[in-house]
Amino acid sequence: MPIVDKLKEALKPGRKDSAEDGELGKLLASSAKKVLLQKIEFEPASKSFSYQLESLKSKYLLLNPKTEGASRPRSGDEAQARRQGSERPCGSDGVPAPQKVLFPTERLSLRWERVFRVGAGLHNLGNTCFLNSTIQCLTYTPPLANYLLSKEHARNSWGWGSLHINK
Repeated sequence: MPIVDKLKEALKPGRKDSAEDGELGKLLASSAKKVLLQKIEFEPASKSFSYQLESLKSKYLLLNPKTEGASRPRSGDEAQARRQGSERPCGSDGVPAPQKVLFPTERLSLRWERVFRVGAGLHNLGNTCFLNSTIQCLTYTPPLANYLLSKEHARNSWGWGSLHINK
């Protein structure tokens, strides 16, 4: 007998006439204890996990399929791959080098240089709460805060929309 049926049977309205909430609470506690102490019998799954996995895989489109070497990439893809390979060589970890370096890594400090007061919050314009929370979290990380407080970003102006922070 499934646990749902056992709970329904234990909590039948006609089982005890109790008008008070305290009585109902006691009835519920005793019934739940009785049901939870009973042995639960499990049944094997009617379909295997691999079937479920295959049905889930069929719902989604793989954006970057791994090629086994059997299929040849289109000419446009090949030219783009060559351009990317010549511009940004991969490091030992497989991550390509950045197109633009904002701050030299040897001058980047991963620790707090000084203790600062908590900064001001950001104003929510109705649809920016996730962006605001992300920016606020990032500005409380030592590398980004030290970079912004170094005023290096003001010297390297990249045009409209550059990020500025005040002490």
